[in-house]
Amino acid sequence: MSDIFVSYKAEDRRRVEPLVRALEADGFNVWWDTQIAAGAEWREDIQAHLDSARCVLVIWSKRSVGREGRFVRDEADRAQRRGTYLPVRIDNVEPPLGFGELHAIALQGWKGKRDSAAYRSLVEAIRAVMAGEAPQIATEHGASISRRSALIGGGATVAVIAAVGGWELFKPGKAAAANNIAVLPFANLSGDPRQDYFSAGIAEELRSSLSLLQGLKVAGRISSEAVRNQDAATAARRLRVANILTGSVRRGPGMVRVTSQLIDGKNGLEKWSASYDRPEGNVLAIQSDIAQNVVAALSVELGSAGVKALTVGGSTNAEAHDLYLRATTQVQNDDSEASLKEANALLDAAIAKDPQFAKAFAAKSRNLSYLADVGHTPKETADGYANAVAAGRRAIALAPRLPDGYAAVADALYGQRKIAEAMKQIDMGSSFAPNDLQLLQSAVIAFVAGGQTRRAVDYANRMIDIDPLNPLSHRRRYYALFYDRQYDACIAEAQQTLKLAPGLALPPYFIALSLIMKRQPKEAQRYLEMLPSDLTVRLAGEAIVASKLGDRPLSNNKLDALQAGYGDAASYQFAEVYAQRDEPERAFAALERGFKVNDPGLNTLTVDPLFDPIRSDPRFEDMTRRVDAS
Repeated sequence: MSDIFVSYKAEDRRRVEPLVRALEADGFNVWWDTQIAAGAEWREDIQAHLDSARCVLVIWSKRSVGREGRFVRDEADRAQRRGTYLPVRIDNVEPPLGFGELHAIALQGWKGKRDSAAYRSLVEAIRAVMAGEAPQIATEHGASISRRSALIGGGATVAVIAAVGGWELFKPGKAAAANNIAVLPFANLSGDPRQDYFSAGIAEELRSSLSLLQGLKVAGRISSEAVRNQDAATAARRLRVANILTGSVRRGPGMVRVTSQLIDGKNGLEKWSASYDRPEGNVLAIQSDIAQNVVAALSVELGSAGVKALTVGGSTNAEAHDLYLRATTQVQNDDSEASLKEANALLDAAIAKDPQFAKAFAAKSRNLSYLADVGHTPKETADGYANAVAAGRRAIALAPRLPDGYAAVADALYGQRKIAEAMKQIDMGSSFAPNDLQLLQSAVIAFVAGGQTRRAVDYANRMIDIDPLNPLSHRRRYYALFYDRQYDACIAEAQQTLKLAPGLALPPYFIALSLIMKRQPKEAQRYLEMLPSDLTVRLAGEAIVASKLGDRPLSNNKLDALQAGYGDAASYQFAEVYAQRDEPERAFAALERGFKVNDPGLNTLTVDPLFDPIRSDPRFEDMTRRVDAS
């Protein structure tokens, strides 16, 4: 048995070797793949050492988080399940989604000295993992994150919110409306933790159903989960709602018992409660009955259309419904590439059992878009988005009033840079589901890209109103405010977001951009220095700042570092810098390279203030027309 198994990308071997030697010098027994014996069954050899190691050191680098790092992700996943996972960053990258719950120890720039603070912190963390304890790893204020995933993907976890007491930062400014409601996670009373997905899934389905009803506003999942352990009055105050719906689920062979209780958020008194003992295939009917009783207790007019909305897109097939809940809950907890593929296999099985299951098609579409975003080849990316559009459109065809389908299609079209078409999908879904969170999340990004930044800000405001404890809501808002050129408001919102989730990297970046646009480059530099030194956007931002301060050699040095670290993958950032340095020819050349590599930054080209110096050039208008492939 080895003390430590080192998981890394083979191309990083020269960079990893000093770390292995240092750990061996500290007395650890380290195994890494240079020790595979000639002629050995290498897969079995690796697995045996991976499964026996007391600590698995996963080295995240530009290569291992990229398209070719799937073996590292697989090894990290196995280590997570065994409780031996310990992440280390040797580049300024964010661990892939699903592997960031534990903060990575930062060793970028480490020179091999065993007395450095970062290395000693790593040694202490290794010893904690080997002892079966939780390692104490300090949160890095400027943890890196990729440009597109930061703006489009998920956000900080509820654990981050709870750790900083984030709800205290966004107190309600006025009394909650009488028909605002939060559905807290339902308790799993089955005695089997493996059934957590079922109780969580029922609560989320109730949120989705109730959010489709006119006259109701339903708090989002992330915010609702953040207050799951609070009393009803406290939870209601923090979520700005007047009512709390709680419940529990006990599942047995062929039967399910669901209890539910509607509580007045002001006084904690019960408004309604019920208990259901039904065959397992009747879960959809139970959910519908709970929703109808909640609506009646709140004196909301339901009508026949409202009754239909409560079950839109669902399935009465017990096995299909169970597979769907497994898939959607899995992705909420782990949206790594392997997890997304496994979830889609579950969804395919659900669809096979119920070919009319619209929600399953919509969920599959979203997963396909995420997978396309990390496609290993251009064809894989293109095919992924095309398949995502097809699955989403199938969901719409089966359930024309299911907002999930429109949000999924909009996301896939955005990935194809079909911005106008994406906005049309959002408009269609919003016409009957104006408060659907998935639609709102998609809307902010699409309407910014489409040049309708004021509408994007309105969508972001509604996100915060519905999901106030979710950092993603606030990230969407400062993002929209920046492109709407409300720089002071962007700075204020980004600063609040940092208080809610201190580990995010993008808030300081957008503060710096806003300060650059306010002609305050020295102040912008202070915020850029909060980011990792070789992060793409920091290097580009510092190149701009140096130019504004008259230091062209330093600006050039930053561009050289950007080129060495990222090459054409940073084409959009190069174009921003050249535009700000009044070098239009080089800016347009960089944009052309961006189109060749399909740089996702191009989606904001139309509204990006950094391109104002070249905006009047006829070539710029031609470029913006090429952005939207609708």
